Amino acid sequence: MGKPYRAPDPPPLPKVRVAESSPFTVTGVDFTGALYVKVGGQERKVYICLFTCAATRAVYLEVVSDLTVDTFLLAFRRFSSRKSLPRKMISDNASTYLAAAEDLQRLFESESLKGALEFQNVTWDFIPKRAPWYGGFWERMIGITKQSVKKTLGRAFVTLEQLETIIVEIETMLNDRPLTYVTVSSDFADLEPLTPSHLLYGRRIRPVPHPLDNPEELNDPDFLDADNIKRRVDKQAHLIEQFWTRWKRQYLTSLREFNKILGHNKQAIKLGDVVIVHDDKPRMQ
Repeated sequence: MGKPYRAPDPPPLPKVRVAESSPFTVTGVDFTGALYVKVGGQERKVYICLFTCAATRAVYLEVVSDLTVDTFLLAFRRFSSRKSLPRKMISDNASTYLAAAEDLQRLFESESLKGALEFQNVTWDFIPKRAPWYGGFWERMIGITKQSVKKTLGRAFVTLEQLETIIVEIETMLNDRPLTYVTVSSDFADLEPLTPSHLLYGRRIRPVPHPLDNPEELNDPDFLDADNIKRRVDKQAHLIEQFWTRWKRQYLTSLREFNKILGHNKQAIKLGDVVIVHDDKPRMQ
């Protein structure tokens, strides 16, 4: 009797996925398929450009009118202005990205930006050709985004402004999704599941109302006291540090979970069985 089959251990995750870093330091980028909106009474095709952080799994969504290099560079400028300039961009080998990378290289090498970007260096990496699994961490977010758009819009035919509003709301929802296990409890002292928003802003964008929250303290004259502000800043920094600790202990450890295939193959061929050696016909035939 042979040894039971055991699936090989999966390879380790890339270092950019497991290294603690500022949000969007390493960013993956991709586009969704075409969406159709009403512009001036006519049908127009638009796309969603998705930027996702390799570490925090946060997303940033931009509605773009086409897949040209100029339009993508404008979307990249809006992204970097709102979320910070990334150190590394990762994408597939689409011709749009290759051309954009060349334009970005010329942009960052211009004399006018050398002083501002002297200590910053943005690199652009491309995954190997015909190896889409390298981009799994942004392909997964593309799938969730498309599913959210489909469930929100259905068959509705919306305007460009309505679509942009919906996309921003979907972005908020995705950044509030739990990264760690959700426990059902009525005790407010229990920790809420960790989300990308915690690592981005130190809180959820749409939190559940907490009974200990006191909005009346905003009217307190001591609320803007220098010592009080410093205590709040220190508390916020401590919370962020706690969130990154949970990110290491809870989120990263959950990435190692997978199912191994163990046991024997009992579908052994024996004398008298009818088998197909080779046939190019369709399965139904």
